[in-house]
Amino acid sequence: MQGSFEYKIDANGDEVVLAIDLDSTSTKALVRLDRYINWADILKLTENDPEAAYAAERLHTVLQHLGR
Repeated sequence: MQGSFEYKIDANGDEVVLAIDLDSTSTKALVRLDRYINWADILKLTENDPEAAYAAERLHTVLQHLGR
């Protein structure tokens, strides 16, 4: 079964708006994907790039919240 996953990015200067529309199948798949990502390795790789490290932490948080 393939789920629906649509997104829209609206960028204007420094402001970026991201809208994501997905069904429960895609949500569950993203939650499973979070389990496969080694976040410790990603944070180690981004230790010299604070913005990327912060973005990785926020993405991890979002994927965790999807699972609730």
